[in-house]
Amino acid sequence: MTSLVLRSLIGAGVSAALTGAALAGPADDPANWRKVDPENLLQLTIKRQEVLIELRPDFAPTHVAQIKTIARAGHYNSLPFHRVIDDFMAQGGEVSAIYMLSTPYPEMKAEFTFKRKPAEAQVQWLGDPASSETGYYQGFIVGSQPDSLSEMMADKAVSTWALHCPGVSSMARTDEPNSADTQFFLMRQTSPVLDKSYTVWGRALTGLDVIRGIKAGPEETDGRMSPGVADKLSRATVVADLPDYKRPTVYVQRTDGPEFAKIIAEANAAGVADACSLPPVPAIVEMPPSE
Repeated sequence: MTSLVLRSLIGAGVSAALTGAALAGPADDPANWRKVDPENLLQLTIKRQEVLIELRPDFAPTHVAQIKTIARAGHYNSLPFHRVIDDFMAQGGEVSAIYMLSTPYPEMKAEFTFKRKPAEAQVQWLGDPASSETGYYQGFIVGSQPDSLSEMMADKAVSTWALHCPGVSSMARTDEPNSADTQFFLMRQTSPVLDKSYTVWGRALTGLDVIRGIKAGPEETDGRMSPGVADKLSRATVVADLPDYKRPTVYVQRTDGPEFAKIIAEANAAGVADACSLPPVPAIVEMPPSE
């Protein structure tokens, strides 16, 4: 649900404020753009191409912390995507079987939903705000209890959850809800059946084409099924750990900003039924100048 816009190339979905003669840039337009903290950006290298995922510790703090720990230990590097379904998702991260750790990473308690206080963290609703349960929240498509229910809650908060739209990153598990440890999957298409049943920890800001290009298998050849050679996650890096000359600066268009309000109004006028088919949230990636 994201379109990549390089700083030197302004795409059609980008704010009109950036298409003027000055081309001031997103840093000069905080009402419409937010800068992503490099500590919450994960760079995946797949088939010599980069995928940038925004991590959301406010959605799933325990899962995000463990993913960073695994990435920083280098234990996601060179792992195959061992389960890939073409119109569904690509799954990888089987650390224990590859690295044979003496102390495995712990299983985590499910974080299928997160609490949100409407007075402090607003969803941009689709349809009637008084009754809608779907909208945009800081670049994600989410489902949520209606804001009106917050007045009935002791903590004034409602349950909210990210939808499993294309590009969303989520945690694999067994039938036991609290069993996720290292394995994750990257959504290639939409799967509502996963919502509120698997922990969403991030979303691809770039590289959805790369995710959809991960080799699917097994393949049938001459009547026989062969697993083929799985594509690998060459490297997983927290962007904050990259040297300055390699570190991208990433901005995401604010879904609570005045420019995106126009997109929401158009979606409401069109009456979009499938939430994951809603217009993507643009991102801008600025790379350091080459010497």
